[in-house]
Amino acid sequence: MSAPPEEGAWLEAADGKRHPIKGSCSLGRTAANTIVLQSPKVSRRHALIHLQNIGELWLIDFGSSNGTFLNKRRIHHPIRLSDGDQITIGDQVFTLRQPVAVSEEYKTDVMQRTLREIENIPCWLLVADIRGFTPLSRHIPSEDLDILLGAWIFRCKEIIENQRGVINKYLGDGFLAYWPDAATSPEQIMAVISPLKELQRKDWPEFRFVVHFGPVAIGGVASMGEESLMGGEVNLIFRLEKLASSLGERCCLSETADTKLHGLVATRSLGEFELKGFEGKCAFFAL
Repeated sequence: MSAPPEEGAWLEAADGKRHPIKGSCSLGRTAANTIVLQSPKVSRRHALIHLQNIGELWLIDFGSSNGTFLNKRRIHHPIRLSDGDQITIGDQVFTLRQPVAVSEEYKTDVMQRTLREIENIPCWLLVADIRGFTPLSRHIPSEDLDILLGAWIFRCKEIIENQRGVINKYLGDGFLAYWPDAATSPEQIMAVISPLKELQRKDWPEFRFVVHFGPVAIGGVASMGEESLMGGEVNLIFRLEKLASSLGERCCLSETADTKLHGLVATRSLGEFELKGFEGKCAFFAL
């Protein structure tokens, strides 16, 4: 087995001060942020650096007024970072330092060890994705798109975290969130679905989301403050999200999620479908 990185990642300010990055690192003006930036050019909740996929760092803007810049270019959506990248927020410039990259060999080993050694934990999973993001980006001025997408991500993050969910992975124009079942009631999941459906009715970017329930292997690199979700159920929800897209549906449930939420919400059957990589047919429901 290859060894894990001995050093993590950090943001280095112009004065040499280091801000370590573990898990999710928020930047903004309020004291609730991981890194507090006292500047009128910085929004209250400005941006986030998120660790995912065993060692990958992603930069997300939360729809800030003055934007977030990577190597002097304003970012339009969540974007992956590399060692030496320059990040500008307001009038403050940071350099990302990630001196030891996580090798593909180590990533594979962590995934295999996780699947062998960690018992699958029943989880609620939710994938959300903006509909038609590529054509949308062609028709909306980039600065307006930055604000729209960032504000949408921030609002979704609030809804999910209000019910103790965790956004595990950002996907450019969407995200994957989860809740361990032992700590989560069906009513809490409904308290996420309802405001997300309300958000779909507003003048926001059009988006779809899919909810699933199943056993998930949870692992990662603890020293980095990261958890990775692995296993067939994670693959399944992404297949279901693509199915929802092909059917033109905005909010869908897997069969297991529909069963768990029975009596709390009215659903309509979309039928049974064969999904690539999965045996048998999967029932699918819209709400």
